[in-house]
Amino acid sequence: MALTAEQEKGMVAMLAAFQNGKRINELDAAKGALKDMRIEVMDETGETHSMELAEAVEQAGNPVAGRYWNTSNATPTAAGHYGSLQALRDLPAKLGLGRYLVTDDRKKRKLDPTATTKYDDGSPAALDGSQGQCMWCWNSFIANIFYEGGALVKCITFNKPVGNGVSIRIPAGGTSWLGAGVMDRTSQMLCSVISNAERFRGGSGSALKAASYTKAPAEDAAQLTMLGMAATNISTTNFGTYARKRGEGWEANWFVAQFVVQFLFEVIMGTQNSQAAFNAEKDANGLYQGGFGTGVTDMPDWGNYNGYYPVVPTSVGLEAGDGVCLVDYNLPDASGGTYKAFKVPCFFGLMFAGYGHLFRWTRGLIMDAGEEKSEVYVSRSMFAAFDPSTINDKIKVAECPQTEGYIKRISYQGLCCMPTEVGGSPTNNYPDYFYTNAKTSKGLRVRAAGGHANNGTYAGAFCTYSYYSATHAYALDSSPLCYFEEDPIIEQAA
Repeated sequence: MALTAEQEKGMVAMLAAFQNGKRINELDAAKGALKDMRIEVMDETGETHSMELAEAVEQAGNPVAGRYWNTSNATPTAAGHYGSLQALRDLPAKLGLGRYLVTDDRKKRKLDPTATTKYDDGSPAALDGSQGQCMWCWNSFIANIFYEGGALVKCITFNKPVGNGVSIRIPAGGTSWLGAGVMDRTSQMLCSVISNAERFRGGSGSALKAASYTKAPAEDAAQLTMLGMAATNISTTNFGTYARKRGEGWEANWFVAQFVVQFLFEVIMGTQNSQAAFNAEKDANGLYQGGFGTGVTDMPDWGNYNGYYPVVPTSVGLEAGDGVCLVDYNLPDASGGTYKAFKVPCFFGLMFAGYGHLFRWTRGLIMDAGEEKSEVYVSRSMFAAFDPSTINDKIKVAECPQTEGYIKRISYQGLCCMPTEVGGSPTNNYPDYFYTNAKTSKGLRVRAAGGHANNGTYAGAFCTYSYYSATHAYALDSSPLCYFEEDPIIEQAA
């Protein structure tokens, strides 16, 4: 087909431009500030965009992996990805998420991602504490939370902070993949082990009697013997004391470890709703999506089953490895049948994905329920002594409402993750509940996180229970062992 006169003119112009073009080494040197220069860039979809040269140089050496939420609506689902799509896809691997055994000197060894009972080199692994503690670990990263236009951005970098909000480096560390603590009753040390040995008996450390409960399972069920179960009915202060006996760097669910679980769930799964429907498929961009459903939050008549003690053994989910999945577990009844069928969440090997089953006492954080307001304080250092009976040596980072309700907004200042506004719902904002009795009960309070086995929609990774002081203990409260390779120092105040 013959070209029109206009097309021929265009072709001649293009040829002339090509022939008259200069090589890069023939161009005049650029003048002016780097921030004033722009270049053409191509994203993962092949679409080209304009970008400031300075920003392009920074991002090339500091990939940003994150999500953003539209602040003009209340949906808990992220509106899109922020930064590099490929960096977000690669984030779990870059963080090294998964199951490890960690010795008391904080040396970790990776377990096989599909078979937890062996190391990644194929050699057998002992999960009874003889080769280390069963930990869900991450590599060091920078957590960044900031507002950009009408968006709330939550993203991860590894080299430099980004944004103009909260940016804090999180040291490499880990938390018990069991989602709760185990006690070595012989040495009085907090553990993360899988064992039916007497020395690790869970609950309060003694067996329960079937005759005490009208809906109890058989006398030899783990839910009554407490063998192979998490330890509960211990105060957060004592959990911390038992964890620190392992040496420097060990604690009982230090608030920074609790932040890591919540923050990584948000960024990787792209939702603030832990109980959103589970979706085994990735989205069109190859990203994880959705929550983990009801999980272990709809336990019927728990009090008459075993008095609110643990119901899911620590061995559940061994076969899941580092998977992102739901694990089937049938709670036994008195006749050997099924009392309740659970689908237990598993987030890259972390059982319960931070919510349900048992509340998780959180150390290093205090809420002072005063006459007019509830002020939140965090400890500067995990490696220093921690006294939950005073706020004098701590940093104020937020203020909580004095009325309870579904959470609308939380503060990330100092990585506290404490609610600053309520009035949401089971499907909006942060669809978890903030429990407080600050209107009628004053004083220092600790956080119990995640909800328990019959909290229903109140439960979730952001659920916060702040009724009690650090001396309180109860059958449904535990605290997972955690550690950091370096002190997670907090300097940022509200």
